[in-house]
Amino acid sequence: MNKIPFISLLTMCLFLTLGMADAADYPLTVTDSAGRSVMIEAPIEKIVVLNSDAAEAVSILGETDKIVGTTDSVPKYKAYYFSDVMGGWEIVGTWKEFNYEKIADLARDDDGEIGPGMLVICYANKAAEVEENLGPFEKIDIVGLDLYNAETLEEEMTALGEILDRESDAEDYNDWVSEKKADVAEAVSGQERPRVYVEGGSIGELGSLWTYGRESSLNDMIYLAGGENVIDVNEANPKVDWESVLAQMPEVIIKVPAATNQLGWSNATEMEVLIEDIQSRPGADAVPATEDGRVYVIFRDTTLGMGAVVGLTYWAEMIHPEADLDPEEVYREYLGMRGLDYPEENFFVRPEM
Repeated sequence: MNKIPFISLLTMCLFLTLGMADAADYPLTVTDSAGRSVMIEAPIEKIVVLNSDAAEAVSILGETDKIVGTTDSVPKYKAYYFSDVMGGWEIVGTWKEFNYEKIADLARDDDGEIGPGMLVICYANKAAEVEENLGPFEKIDIVGLDLYNAETLEEEMTALGEILDRESDAEDYNDWVSEKKADVAEAVSGQERPRVYVEGGSIGELGSLWTYGRESSLNDMIYLAGGENVIDVNEANPKVDWESVLAQMPEVIIKVPAATNQLGWSNATEMEVLIEDIQSRPGADAVPATEDGRVYVIFRDTTLGMGAVVGLTYWAEMIHPEADLDPEEVYREYLGMRGLDYPEENFFVRPEM
């Protein structure tokens, strides 16, 4: 019998011990954003994501190959992130109505049985509904995670990392976000807060413009980027008229157009049209933002969800041009986490910064 050198045996034991320490200990229990205590019985083998934010979070944690189903919002609005992998995903409904029978079918094995190992991720406000409809299928795990709100994102990624046995990847992402936020905070520290108006949607009627109030995540982004939101309304998405915006004399205007199923713009024409629309409005020539050439258009996907810290960095430079930041590099890093290359030929913000 061959003898194993003591040092080699010790190394092998250490390796095995570390490997066991890194592995998740199932069953495990997590608390989701709906306040539900969810027990995960076994390692996850299949995932159904009921919104694009969940799909992006799973992607960042390196588990995209486990996704078997999603809603139609992902191919409609986020195909550029998943074009290489989503061909095999089943569509299990729309963003507001889910096909529960199809979800259950995806959980079945070759014998038609539903065992542990299937995870469904939905928004927190949908968790009770999903649980009620999938209740008869007890082995399906349901977790309510929003994965777009900056206030809860770190905790949610930690929980998802634990569920998927990807805790170190979740920690890496959270550390990266914290680092980029700290860079922004340092860059705008001690500066005066310019008045900022953020407008969503496409070209709209001047009497009913879609914007962001105090209850929105973009209001928080304005503040973190060193600005002050001119829309002082305790709502998330109030409609306002152009006259009320003029009265606030914004120093920076940021236009966040509606989602399009492309990664940025292939040319800047559409972006220039949106800027011209704002600059040509009645009274716009007297607004400081127009006078100083500080009316911006930015790719919507950088401002919300998993990549919102990219938008935060862009906004900090818009609001404080003197800030020493590199938002393009931050975006490159984010896309790198997703396994994607930065498209050099595309446009994400106008005017150029």
